[in-house]
Amino acid sequence: MIIIVVVLLVLSSFLMNTLYSYLFDRKKMEVLTNANIIASIISENFTDEYINLRLPQLPLEKNARAIVVNTDSTVMYDSYKVTSIKDKTFINAAITDALLADGKNSSNAYKENGNWFIDAAVPIIKNAQTIGAVYLIQSGDSTEDTILHIRNALFMLGGLIIVFVGIFSASMASLLTLPIERFTKFINNMPKDSLQHVPVTSRDEIGQLAIAFNSLIDRMAEVEDKRKVFVSNASHELKTPLSIIKLLSDSLIQTENPDPEFIKEFLTDMNKEVERLTRIIEKLLNMTQMDSSQANMQFIHADVRSIVQEIYEKLIPLARNKDIELTLIQPDDEVILPIEQDTLTEAIYNIADNSIKYTEPGGKVDISVSRDLGNVYIDVSDTGIGIPKEEVQKIFDRFYRVDKARARETGGSGLGLSIALDAVKLHNGHIEVKSEEEAGSRFTIALPYSEESL
Repeated sequence: MIIIVVVLLVLSSFLMNTLYSYLFDRKKMEVLTNANIIASIISENFTDEYINLRLPQLPLEKNARAIVVNTDSTVMYDSYKVTSIKDKTFINAAITDALLADGKNSSNAYKENGNWFIDAAVPIIKNAQTIGAVYLIQSGDSTEDTILHIRNALFMLGGLIIVFVGIFSASMASLLTLPIERFTKFINNMPKDSLQHVPVTSRDEIGQLAIAFNSLIDRMAEVEDKRKVFVSNASHELKTPLSIIKLLSDSLIQTENPDPEFIKEFLTDMNKEVERLTRIIEKLLNMTQMDSSQANMQFIHADVRSIVQEIYEKLIPLARNKDIELTLIQPDDEVILPIEQDTLTEAIYNIADNSIKYTEPGGKVDISVSRDLGNVYIDVSDTGIGIPKEEVQKIFDRFYRVDKARARETGGSGLGLSIALDAVKLHNGHIEVKSEEEAGSRFTIALPYSEESL
């Protein structure tokens, strides 16, 4: 509304100024033309008798006054009889200019005592000589009245426009803001413990906003579900070893004069549960660290072969204890990559450790490193129990375990592969899994690289 009012004011001001200039210029030209007509008529016989006889016969506009002077500025004729200045000296700048040897026409519009006047002065020329001058003056009230009438019409039109635009704007604002108000009210009234979809009633911008909001609600609900599952599973995983420790300690407290071997056995079991609890906590901390930000990771250029070699050496005792053949195949040339050493080591170790855990005695686990033009591949294959096809896509979910009973036996928490996947994603890589039940599994870590980054 403010913009429209300002535009109307500026436009009205421009139109009024233009109108003033146009109408008064036109009026000045009209008065100047009439003065020239009078000068032309009396130039034929420039005598008092002729002038006083001929000029009263000329039709002058109402409120117009014609004055004729000779070269001495003496008034020879004055059409205004009430205060006639006939035979008196009349000095006026316009008349003075007209009486010069090279006398010229002039016309002006001016305001005096609140009233507009238009005057014109022209020389009377006979035989190329200036013999006098005609001064014609008339009121500009009629012109001003016309302008005021147009101005009032413009103001009325502007008022109608403002009223119309105001009503239209209010209606449109109501139509546009009503869906937003409903949307906001729905969000504000949404229960704190419940995520709900906002109804989508249109396909315009508000409808698109509602669709985007519902999509956000879906993602939040998915995150909330995962959080609940995570907290539930984490609580369960932490509760189990604590329950066992509590049970063993209560048994020791309730046993009078326990045998030293009995105490040692119980303390050994308790120690195992503490170690298991420590491993779960360490994995949770590692997972949280990787979730926080990639910016906190320290990437350095390192040889992937040396990392895999260290992991291989750490796993040899575990493989021997289970009578599993563990082999390592690596290229002769260096395989340099920008890596975060701790997280990548954790990823490879978790996958290889899982392969050993879920491979029966007498089985085989192979670790290999290779590369092509754009990727470095770290393969871990085993002859273990394998993974059902319908479970392959779930094994990287946190706390997910294919065989919960076997996982309990091996001390698995369901976090190892999830941590491995997060670590590989930090390196812009991915993990491929191929598995067949009772035939074994193959995990392939693919890490992209370019020659420029080496």
